[in-house]
Amino acid sequence: MDKIFEKGHAEEAPPIPDTKERWYLPMLGVYHPQKRDSIRMVFDSSAKFNNISLNDVLLKGPDITNNLQGILLRFRREKVAVIGDVEQMFHNFKVKLDHRDYLRFLWHPENNLDLPLKEYRMTVHVFGNRPFLAVATYGLRRCVAYSDPDVIDFISKDFYVDDGLLSCPSEGMAIDLMKRTQLALKEGGQLKLHKISSNSKSVLLKFPADDLAKDLKDLDIGGDDLPVQRSLSMSWDINANVFTFKISTDGKPFTRRGVLSTINNLFDPLGFASPVTVQGKMLFRQMLTTSGNVDWDNPLDDSFHSKWSAWVSSIRHLQDISIPRMCCKFSVIEALRKEVHIFTDASKDAIAAVVFLKVWKDSDNSEVGFLMGKAKVAPAHGHTIPI
Repeated sequence: MDKIFEKGHAEEAPPIPDTKERWYLPMLGVYHPQKRDSIRMVFDSSAKFNNISLNDVLLKGPDITNNLQGILLRFRREKVAVIGDVEQMFHNFKVKLDHRDYLRFLWHPENNLDLPLKEYRMTVHVFGNRPFLAVATYGLRRCVAYSDPDVIDFISKDFYVDDGLLSCPSEGMAIDLMKRTQLALKEGGQLKLHKISSNSKSVLLKFPADDLAKDLKDLDIGGDDLPVQRSLSMSWDINANVFTFKISTDGKPFTRRGVLSTINNLFDPLGFASPVTVQGKMLFRQMLTTSGNVDWDNPLDDSFHSKWSAWVSSIRHLQDISIPRMCCKFSVIEALRKEVHIFTDASKDAIAAVVFLKVWKDSDNSEVGFLMGKAKVAPAHGHTIPI
């Protein structure tokens, strides 16, 4: 809360007549499962009063968020990769004065719980409001509207909300583009692009420690091994330049909710583990078919318990697998020729597709690399399968 007030993200709410419309937001502290040492204050815009919430009356705005798979695929193109994050993305954009009374909240002055509650209001857009994503994404792009074309392209195509992923053929290109993007965001809207990480130590050494990812700031970049980084929920081992899986060891109850949570916790947007995850999804459907319309928190049919436990144990082996970040050893941008090959198949149980990229460095040298895969459980009504 100190930071919110110090940075001017909230202000003391002026008195207004009882007849003037206003809204009060409840708030709560939230811990990220992987960031136990920091707490985030969240305002609940979906909380209802008299059967209505703030989000019920706000317009969502256009869906201008970039496709996650597209960003990750472009991130796999070139030798030098860099990731960055916009500091406090959603608190960088102000709310009009006549709208701030819809973002009022109660808090103790000076964080002293012995003092009586006082009315405050947010001056910036609130994470969780229906339009926050459209506002922040549009605002980010607007900040670089008059910048260099490659900076505009980077911000417009390779940012997923506040996370930017970049791959370049050379270290010089990566350094230059990141620095010009930092400058453009600062000049265009006082936004800070930080938490920078890269598989190139030469790139990291070109940025001050305060601009680097949290676990890189105190390292000897030239000598120490670099830690695994996470971006868009993907684990990236920057030393080996490979993607890895981090599997949660938290046991979930053998219920509809627990089983579905276990399956969905395996975040895999590029389908590296599709042959494994589709097995869990097929097993889940069999459970529901046998158990009927069981409640979300009631135990599922016990006859599936051993099969489910075996599958849960098997996915832990994914932690031993690594997938090269680059889909090919050759530069995709500089390639003489490129081909995309797609293979598909289906059965009564599942539907699947896999995509490969073939790249020619020259007329005599080519390489094939895995791009992405996708698998889903076949529709319940089944297929017509020729005999």
